[in-house]
Amino acid sequence: MEIACTQDHGSMEGRPIIREANIQQFRKHPDFAASSMGIDSHFPHDLPSKVYNHPYESYEKKAEEKQKKDGTTLYPIIKSSVHQWAMTIDLNACTGCNACVVSCQSENNIPIVGKDQVRRGREMHWLRIDRYFSAPVTVPEGSDKGKIRSEKNLPADPQVSVQPMACVHCENAPCESVCPVNATVHDEEGLNLMVYNRCVGTRYCSNNCPYKVRRFNFFDYNLRPLDSLYDSPVMLDKLPRRPTDEFEIAKLVRNPDVSVRMRGVMEKCTYCIQRIEGAKIAQKIKAGASDAVEVPDGVVRTACLDACPAEAITFGNKLDPNSAVSKSIKNPRNYSVLGYLETRARTTYLARVRNPNPEMPDYQESLKSPYTTQEYFKTNAEDPFGHHGHHGDNHSDHGHGADDNHAKEGSH
Repeated sequence: MEIACTQDHGSMEGRPIIREANIQQFRKHPDFAASSMGIDSHFPHDLPSKVYNHPYESYEKKAEEKQKKDGTTLYPIIKSSVHQWAMTIDLNACTGCNACVVSCQSENNIPIVGKDQVRRGREMHWLRIDRYFSAPVTVPEGSDKGKIRSEKNLPADPQVSVQPMACVHCENAPCESVCPVNATVHDEEGLNLMVYNRCVGTRYCSNNCPYKVRRFNFFDYNLRPLDSLYDSPVMLDKLPRRPTDEFEIAKLVRNPDVSVRMRGVMEKCTYCIQRIEGAKIAQKIKAGASDAVEVPDGVVRTACLDACPAEAITFGNKLDPNSAVSKSIKNPRNYSVLGYLETRARTTYLARVRNPNPEMPDYQESLKSPYTTQEYFKTNAEDPFGHHGHHGDNHSDHGHGADDNHAKEGSH
């Protein structure tokens, strides 16, 4: 029996995508995830140039110059001073249960495409759970350090690490700069959004996305039965269609606040924009003539956050210093995946801290450091815990002032 799987590779090959430490290592270096792992840990404080430069930055520079020159401001304002949305995901808490994936699919009218389409790499869900396996690293002397282990010597008892991955809403978004019709845009509150009516399906944005979180509608999944996807659109009148009554009933399943996408359109995570806008409208009604339009912390809850039984996801307004997401961003375990690309992702992760019990019968010396960290050390020939700090702190968003309470003893 063939199994359709959305993940083609189960090893990080020494790359610090998921960052982990044991509790003793974390106590000595609480900011290891941001300061000692990854290419970004070696970057100087001020980079000479960015990999991706957001077009809004030049606008903001001109606005500042105009403000200094004559006291006036360029319009329209393209960066909100009230809301800037962000999300953090705690890898300590995430169990990989997939509840967030199902909730997102239901909330955002994401079609079920069937096993055959998944096998062809055409899955549609906006949020996925990446799962990586790691094992004790043994590299024979004189061998290539990049080749961690032979395929013939697969581990019998690997460690498993999971990571939810959706659109991270980059401030310097690589997808936006390549879209020829400006269908993927940045709004004033930091969201990377899709204008479905503009999209012509070039898929340049998907090709340029380093996180691979964009989905393309190859077919009209919402109109056709899965066994009739390949029938020619030339014979439109003769194509098998869902019975009218079945189609009308299927409409009741969908969320009326979210657009139903059709063939040829790209789509992705929107941070549940419909919930954000609903909360903003409700707050404006409540505020009346006053300017108290800021949505209180905790009012906007994305579908994935609502469904997560482990409360691993935090979402909110990062401009509010007292919001849960602002406090989470200041956690020393906070880091950005592929941060060296300077995409300035709005979704960041809290590194995982393992706490193996040496009194357990299955405890081994190799467990003194997570296997993923061992792979990183062997591949990059550097120990993330061998020194404190890095070659220039460019992680101002990652604050380093929290204490050990961010990683509870006994968690995982």
